[in-house]
Amino acid sequence: MKKSLLALALLSSLTPQCALAQQTDKQSHNYQHQIDIALGTYSDDFGDGIWDLGYRYYFTPVSVEHGPYALNGVLAQSSNIGARYAQTDVINESKVYHVDGTYVFDSKWFIGAMYAKSDAGSQYFGLDKNLDRYQFSLGYYFNDTSEISIYYTNNSGSDSNTLSNQAPVNGNDYLYKVAFDYDAKTYGVKARSFIAMESFTGIELTGAWQYTQADDKDNFYHYLGEDQALALSQYVIDSNVHFINIAADFYLTKSWSVGGQYSWSKRDIKTSTPKTLDGINYQNRIDDSDSSYIINTAYWWQFSDSFAATASVAKPFNDDGDSPDGVFFRLGVNARF
Repeated sequence: MKKSLLALALLSSLTPQCALAQQTDKQSHNYQHQIDIALGTYSDDFGDGIWDLGYRYYFTPVSVEHGPYALNGVLAQSSNIGARYAQTDVINESKVYHVDGTYVFDSKWFIGAMYAKSDAGSQYFGLDKNLDRYQFSLGYYFNDTSEISIYYTNNSGSDSNTLSNQAPVNGNDYLYKVAFDYDAKTYGVKARSFIAMESFTGIELTGAWQYTQADDKDNFYHYLGEDQALALSQYVIDSNVHFINIAADFYLTKSWSVGGQYSWSKRDIKTSTPKTLDGINYQNRIDDSDSSYIINTAYWWQFSDSFAATASVAKPFNDDGDSPDGVFFRLGVNARF
């Protein structure tokens, strides 16, 4: 669980926004389309990692002169739409399909919507454990480089499957029926601000708090013929998680950044088996908190007006010393036109 928290925080911190760009002689280039592809992996296991491909369109041209290159799209405060495909093996083998859009009003208020579908590739007893995720957000740009927003996310999925044993019992087929039902609701607030500096390019500060309430039920039935009363096993997880994340990236030049991130989560997780073969309701509860830290550095080589190469390195830690042994690398290419 703690490794999962570190991995999720790490992946979110190494999106293209935290890289920097190398300055070129041609700084008047504007763009409305952006395509990027990247591969990230841990040094202690190059077989586990994530690669993703993304595209974004901005309704109005984005200037590369407004802040660091990596933050041009964010600081443009322009309406935009985008899509992304990712395949990851960090926590489990899964694929994610993602589309989102943001509309900015003249008053500097903005609204956003997102839909993502995860394909975990799990075929346990033939179950399709894919999840659908929806997010809606409302925010405000209170100056040219700062924003705050609130958001609501729903992540859910369900499926069932029936299998028949090929060896009949007393002339009746021995049937298995499995099902799962998952639903999670998240409420959050996040803020971001870029502060330009005279001695170096600037500092980006970000912070977020969110609360997630999730219900996860797994059912397992087995019975003979039409008699469905033979047995039912049920496993239920009820979780409540508070999550806080703060980060600072120092843009030392338009080519190089160093930064740090702190994440804290408080978990109240209850597990129970209200229906079992022996009729006993087994229960367990986890009530604890975890902290994790990440230090990172990033570089963006803008070798032409339209193309760039990016690299990021990050090292995670946590408060009990149970941290991944290696560091996380991310390499990518970017096209803007």
